[in-house]
Amino acid sequence: MRYVAKGVLPGATEDQLKTLIDASNHTPEHWPPRGPHADMGGHWLIHKLADTLERHIQPPFVRPTLGTLATGEINAITLLVPGSDAHLVVFEDQLLNFANLFSKAVALALPFRSAEDGMLQFSFDMDEVRRHIAESPEAVQRFREVVFAYLLDGEPGRAPQYFASAEVGGLASILRDGLELFVLGHEYGHVLGGHLADGSAPRRLLGTASPDVAEATWSWENEHIADLIGWHLAVSAMTEQGYDVALSHAGVELFFSAYEVLNRALALLIRGVDTVGTSTTHPPAGDRRQLLRINLQQNAAEHAESTIGLGSGIQEIVDTLWNSTAPLVLEMHRRGERPDIRWL
Repeated sequence: MRYVAKGVLPGATEDQLKTLIDASNHTPEHWPPRGPHADMGGHWLIHKLADTLERHIQPPFVRPTLGTLATGEINAITLLVPGSDAHLVVFEDQLLNFANLFSKAVALALPFRSAEDGMLQFSFDMDEVRRHIAESPEAVQRFREVVFAYLLDGEPGRAPQYFASAEVGGLASILRDGLELFVLGHEYGHVLGGHLADGSAPRRLLGTASPDVAEATWSWENEHIADLIGWHLAVSAMTEQGYDVALSHAGVELFFSAYEVLNRALALLIRGVDTVGTSTTHPPAGDRRQLLRINLQQNAAEHAESTIGLGSGIQEIVDTLWNSTAPLVLEMHRRGERPDIRWL
């Protein structure tokens, strides 16, 4: 399968970079103030994502309180405010950095060439992908580096720095944006769906005054509804930027694959098997992925084939990268290495 990545910019101009830097130094008036211990970059990115999504929500809509904490969850979670019916939507504090580096590693695995109209054409044919990885194994190397840095140190940014080509960076940014928009869109889905927490589960967070807080838990039915709403918001935001439905959906597929990889790596390091147990708060990632694909077939038939095909390609590429990495994690388990405390 070949896919022309419409909307991929080969690079950023000096003016575009200056605009980004200026924006990060001058936050919009409607944003809440950044807390004294909040990371400036994370605060800016999350509220920028919120602005992007909220353009596709009918008013009135009150933005939930957003923030970051070390949650040990490749996700955003909803915490209950003690003594209140208010909620906090909290991103894992390393998720945005992980999403960036993971997206680059996956983009490196895709062979590409320039199409006749000047756009980039990426190949998702697995024979071509495997040949590309064998001939240029940087994707496997970078994939391992970010997974190991997150798994063992709790900080994906400890992976060695590198600069991807403009072409790879362009595709990686699209995958990353779709992933991040879907993560926040899912939490917005609970708000827009009027979901009331079915209960709460204890959650231990690093760096909090009280080590145990309560995480809101929803029924699996409501989790699937939130996925559908979040998918619609994320894809609407991406298509508004000029990407087609298939490329807009690719980041959603990458999220599920990233979630599976980290959980499989954690299980393999701790127990020596990469079988992931059932979560107490979310349906299995495979079930969530399949529901969105069924929804595409039923409600967006004209886009279903290309979108599901591209999504399946993303899933298979990540599986290929993981299969080359798993033996090394198993060897770590046999040596008695342990994951970072955030995962425990």
